[in-house]
Formats: sequence, C-alpha cells, structure tokens
Amino acid sequence: MKEVLKRGMLKFENSFFSHVVRCALGMIIPLVLTGGISCAVRDFPVAPYQMFLTQGGGRWFYDFLTMVYEGTYGIFSVALVITIAYSYAMEKNESLENVVMYVVVALAAFSAQLNLGTEDFDVAGLGTTGCFAAMFIGYLSCMAFSKLRRCHKLMLEQYTAGMGGGCVLAIRTLIPLGIVAAGSGGLNLLIGRITGIYGCYQWFNHIFYAACQNIADYSNFLSGLLYTFAVNLMWFFGLHGSHILEAVAVHNFGVTGNVVFSKAFYDVYVAMGGCGTTVSVLIALLLFFRKERTGKLAGLASFTVVFNLNEMLTFGIPIILNPILLVPFVLTPVVCYCLAYAATVCGFLPVLTHEVVWSTPVGIGGYLASGSWKGIAVQAVGILAGILFYLPFLKINQRMEVYKAKRHVQVLIHELQEKEEQIDQPVFLTRGDHIGMISRMLLLDLKHAIKNKELYMLYQPQVYSDGICIGAEALLRWNHPVYGMIYPPLIIYLAEAGKVLPELERFIIDEVTDGIVQTRAQYDSDFKISVNITAHSLLWDIEGYIRQTMEQKEIDAHMLWIEITEQDILLQTDVVVRKLEELKKQGHKLLIDDFGMGHTSLLYLQSEYFDVVKLDGSLTRPLLKSHTNQKIVRSIIELGQELGVNVIAEFVENREQRDLLDTLGCHCYQGYLYAKPLELEEFITYMKQMNEK
Repeated sequence: MKEVLKRGMLKFENSFFSHVVRCALGMIIPLVLTGGISCAVRDFPVAPYQMFLTQGGGRWFYDFLTMVYEGTYGIFSVALVITIAYSYAMEKNESLENVVMYVVVALAAFSAQLNLGTEDFDVAGLGTTGCFAAMFIGYLSCMAFSKLRRCHKLMLEQYTAGMGGGCVLAIRTLIPLGIVAAGSGGLNLLIGRITGIYGCYQWFNHIFYAACQNIADYSNFLSGLLYTFAVNLMWFFGLHGSHILEAVAVHNFGVTGNVVFSKAFYDVYVAMGGCGTTVSVLIALLLFFRKERTGKLAGLASFTVVFNLNEMLTFGIPIILNPILLVPFVLTPVVCYCLAYAATVCGFLPVLTHEVVWSTPVGIGGYLASGSWKGIAVQAVGILAGILFYLPFLKINQRMEVYKAKRHVQVLIHELQEKEEQIDQPVFLTRGDHIGMISRMLLLDLKHAIKNKELYMLYQPQVYSDGICIGAEALLRWNHPVYGMIYPPLIIYLAEAGKVLPELERFIIDEVTDGIVQTRAQYDSDFKISVNITAHSLLWDIEGYIRQTMEQKEIDAHMLWIEITEQDILLQTDVVVRKLEELKKQGHKLLIDDFGMGHTSLLYLQSEYFDVVKLDGSLTRPLLKSHTNQKIVRSIIELGQELGVNVIAEFVENREQRDLLDTLGCHCYQGYLYAKPLELEEFITYMKQMNEK
C-alpha cells in the first residue's frame, strides 16, 4: 500500500501541470517578496514610526515604499501569465524563439478578457486579484497554442519556406495567436452578455461572494470557516487565495465590532506566518529538522515569515502541490480559526474592533488585536497546535524527500552514463527539472564535503603475472550521508561544472601523497601510486601544485603516476602538451586511462608523452567471448611494444580472463581477481603479503 501511495504521489508531483505551475510561481517569488517586504516596512505598526512616515519628514519614504509595493503586486497577474507561458514552453523543451511566442500568445489571451478600452476594465485585474484568471488563461492558452501549432496549414509553412530571419516565426504564429486571442475575448464577451459580468476574475469573485453572503446571513462562524478553508485550499494549488478573494473579504468580512470573524481576525489569529499558518512549519523545521535541507531553508526564510511572507517555505519545501502536506496546510488554519473563534465567543478575547495590517508580526498582532497578553496567548496555542499537527506530516515528507532524491540521483547517474557512452558533454546544473535540482544540491554538498574532508581515497592493487604487486590506483570515494556512495564520474562532473575542480584535486593530491608517505614508512621496497586527472585538470596549475607537494613531503616523482582519461575531449591542445611536458620533466610516468582506439588516444600515444596505457573494461570484460575484442587487445599490446609503452588491463575478474590476457602479451592486471579497492592500511598489508611470497 505504501509503495502504491509513493508512486501515486510521485506521479502527481512529476506531472506536467505540477511542474509548470510550481516553476511559474517559484519564478515570481522575488516579485512577491519585494512587494511584501515594502508593504511590511511601510505599515509596521509603531505609532511614532507611522507618524514620521505619514505626517513627518518620512513622507517621501512612504511614497517610495508604496510605489514599490504597487509596482510589484500591481502587475502580479501579468508576471504570472509570463512565467506560466515560459514554464509551459520550457517543459515542452521548446527553443528560445518559440518560448517567446508562447509568452506573446498567453499575454494576448489574458489581455483579451480584461475588457481593455471599455468601461468594464478594472486595473485590479492586472494585480493579485486576477491571479486565478492569469493562471487559468495562461495555461489553457498555451495548451491551445501548442495544439494549433501541429496543424501545418495554420502555420503558413508553404508561404514561409523561403524566408529568413525572425519574421518567419512571427508569420507562422499569426493564425494560432489570432485564434487563441479571439477565443479568449469571445468567451469573455459571451459569458458577459449572459451574466452581465465581464472578466474571468470577476466571474469567480461573484460566485464566491454570493456563496459567502448566503452563509454569512445564516452564520458568521460558517462563513468564516468557508473563507478560511477556501483561501488555504487555493494557496495549496498555487493560487493566492487571500488576493483572489480580496473583494469578498472587503464586502463580507470588514471590521464592524459586532461580529467575531473579519478579515483582520483571520490575519491575526489564522494566517500566522502566512497561508497555512506556516509559522508552525517554520518552528517545527528549526526545532526538529535543523540539519536537513528544509531546516536550513527555514533559517533562511525566518525573516520573511516573521512578516507573514512564506513563499520561500511554500515553494522551497515545497508545500504547494505537495499531496503529503495538503491536510495540515489546509486544516491547521481551520484549527486555529476554531480556537480563536471559541476564545472570542467565551469572552476570553474581545471582539476585534479595528484593523490590523496583515504583515504585522506574530505576537505584536495578537497584542494590538486584543489590547492585552490574551491575544498573544491565543496565537501561541494556535501555533503549538499547528506544530503538533504538522510534525508527523513533515517527517513523512522528509522520508519521501529522501526517497525521491535517491531516485533522482539514480536517474542522474543513468543520464551521465549515457552521455559517457555517447562521448557527449552533459549539462545538468542549469536544467530546471528535478535533475537540475538534485545536481545543484549535490554540488553544494560536494563543496561542503571537500571543505570538511568528507571524501576519501581507496587503493586498488596492480599486480604482475608473477604475483608481484607494483602499487595501486588511488580511487576517489564519497559516501553521501543521504544518498550513499556517489558514482565517481558524477563527482568529477560536479566539480568541473561547479568550478571546484582545483579544490577537489588539491584534496586528492594531498591525500594520495600522504598515503605514499605512510606506505613508504611501512614498506621498504619500491612501489608507486597512480592518480587520475582530467583534461580540465590541466587548465589550472596542477603541475605546480604537484611539484610543490612532492618537494614538501620529499617524495620522488617516480612514486606518483598520473592517469589521464581517454574519454576527455582535449580541446586545449597547446595547453595540454605544455602541461604534459612539465609533468614528464618532473619525472612522473603518464598513463592513458580507459584506453580505446579513439583518435585522441592514438594521437597522444605517438607523442611519446605516455608510458602506460590501461585497457578499459569495455575491452577486457567480454574478452573470453569476443574474438573481436581479443584482436583489438592484441593490436594495442603489439603497438605498445613497438612504441615502448606498457599495458595494464583493468577489470580482471577471473583467472581465465587473466590467462588469456597473458597469452595476448599483457602481464599487468588490476581487478577483483586480485583485490577490491582497499583502505590504505589494508593495501599496505596486501602489498607486503603479495611481495613476500
């Protein structure tokens, strides 16, 4: 049953709609926070401060904050249409030019139902009040445009085949855009003629206003309960419920002094920390999830949540469109509402008789609303109830997050392996999907792991056919506290793409040279350790750092061999050659790792920089069954003998495979037949035992 639920939740969270909406709303967080903080600073409820802003020398600052607030919240719906269209197109993997056309089409459809140029136009439809219409029309217009583009006749392709430049796309978009815009405007006109109400957001407001009015006539408690439930349910789906229902709140829930529930009552005792009573989420995360990603996010979001701006939490955890947190997100406000309503009816709290600004911090708002500590006490009880309600769901969400992240890591590794097989350059960090998200999270964790030396090296012995162990290859390992062992090529990719490769390689060089020093202290005979670098390694002063480290630790250069992976595309040929020459002059032996028959390998093999080639597992694993592989391996060995280059075979896993390699002329092996990658002390013991025999 649990697995069924997991799959169901994953399916919902990974749905096209969920990705589009969450991405679109996430992109306008800066807009929301900028406007919200401006409002909070402007309306901060301290009398001397308000006197200074409104009647003293701070009037210019008040006007400035108002302009910022209106300039952000006042275009909220327009911005949402743009981000919905952008997210929709990006999720479809459209080109940049097509993304722009999706945005243009969505804006045209949204504008067509605003009644521009008529007496029914209301500028409020551009702001937060119209966000439902923005999301609804933005998404549907993109869906319609996507379907219309499949009709080649509508795209006028027969007329644009010989054209060039940007006008081709514009002409091809002409008819689909016209159909979508006309459809939006026509539907608005039709419904307006039937109902007398023009504008999508006004239709919705009218329906909910009528529902609340009918209930309010019967029960203030039930109308408040309906409002509380509806607002938070809308927020769960990414709709700014309090803004959408602003007109309803103004007409139905003003502060009158003779009824318990009002919009101010809701803001003070229910929307603590923002929708969903997310101050309870904040405290729960800070208390019980401090070391987790969500706990760190809570620390970052604390300042904004104080002013009831919770977008960093609702989209960062995420709560929006997260089925696990639906129940507490919607019902915690209902519980707080019932507690505060009961406290008022019982006479513990006075009926609210004056407005309290929605951005007033918790505690201050409770005191201003009640005029005493009682308001603060009711807020505290509501927050505590919210913590207890949220906590089990947050724990489930944490387990689910780990489960999803592990799946995403496996998908990331699979995609990286595909790129390796295709010799294609991966681009994960800039992606907007879950692969990009997990890549960026892993990069942050990698930086932390490098800084705190949480990575480590293992050593896989290399053995001659006569049983002599000549040394080992140092292999990088990272045991992530959540995701377990990380695929080593993924570590290197993250370091390269995240521009921390020099820091990683300094760590590797330090660890390996320390290992050489420790081995030398316990083992008298000659040995060597080989370490891997990539083409990107040669683009910083790695040879200088190696020389400096070797001199400081008094290590001979012949004890440290350098392996360069064959699959790396060596674009900076002049730089590579110069760096290879420097490493060669220092006395290091150079190896080509994962050797195949690519042009790059042969080119550098004939350059006489390399002393050893290592046969990749793709050649050695199927050797017993593949005569073609046997011929390739024999050719490489013979070529190496002619050029004075030795050969080491990797992934040697059984004696038959080793014996065949020996017959073909390869006499040095690395693989599980001899030993798995070992910790340093285990490797030293292994080498002693092998060579004493």
